[in-house]
Amino acid sequence: MIYIYIISIFFFSCTILPPDLEWEDVTSDHESTLNIIGLISADSLITSFVRVQRTLDMEEASDSLIRDTIGGNIYIYYTSRFIVRNAEVIVRNGVDEYIFEYKDFSFDVNQNEVFQEVYLYNGNDLNPQQGEIWTLHVTAPGGFEVTGQTTIPPTPEIFTEDLPDTFQIYREMEVSWQPMNDNYQLINSGHLGGEYGYEYICGINQEFIISPEESSGIYRREWCDPEAYESSWDEDLLFFSLISMDNNYYDYFIRYGDAEFTSAFGSGSSGRSFGIDGGIGVFGSIAIDRHSMIMIP
Repeated sequence: MIYIYIISIFFFSCTILPPDLEWEDVTSDHESTLNIIGLISADSLITSFVRVQRTLDMEEASDSLIRDTIGGNIYIYYTSRFIVRNAEVIVRNGVDEYIFEYKDFSFDVNQNEVFQEVYLYNGNDLNPQQGEIWTLHVTAPGGFEVTGQTTIPPTPEIFTEDLPDTFQIYREMEVSWQPMNDNYQLINSGHLGGEYGYEYICGINQEFIISPEESSGIYRREWCDPEAYESSWDEDLLFFSLISMDNNYYDYFIRYGDAEFTSAFGSGSSGRSFGIDGGIGVFGSIAIDRHSMIMIP
């Protein structure tokens, strides 16, 4: 099951330097630039958004550092000065113009999503279609200006007619989908059930990247420790989500990502730009198909 979270980006680093290496003070200044993470979603359950940040110059970065001591431990962290809250964010599809407005906090009851410090469109007429070219224009105080462009990917399709009505958890089954000529896809499996509607079952939750022209794969429960905890999952649902993505999304989060891809916006290509001109970051798009079936012993 795929969950899209609007993220706050945290950087954790623990580096051990060899004896012959030393820290070198950075004295040169760097110009501040906008850092954009934008998503246009062709899926009705996933909200399109744009997040606008800016890199800090040397003086600003120094002023934004906070040093605190708690319980004898020293903590150094950044304030949120890199968040740009007063930008003008406009998205176009070649015909219509959509103004995205800054939201400090927003909770979508219908979609069970939490959005923090992002720009959202307040209307309900944002309806991206495959093959459309969508553009982004961001301006911010200080002379910052960024443009972006993404092409909505083809709509993915799981061939549900080839799937059984139930999945026997200790067997395997073939899952097939509509192949794509130029776009990568991502398939997730998860478990629906339990007290909170979603519960971990060892070996069920999986994620795989699908290359262009790839059309099927074998799904089986991965090996698990026999002593691993398992809840009462009988007649809960096995859930598949198939995500198609434009090249910007794929390049930023997967091809050139700094870490293994584990979520929609869990990692990315630091310092690069894909679909963005005048800044760094990504302006991409996705579409999703879903299917579920009952799990049985």
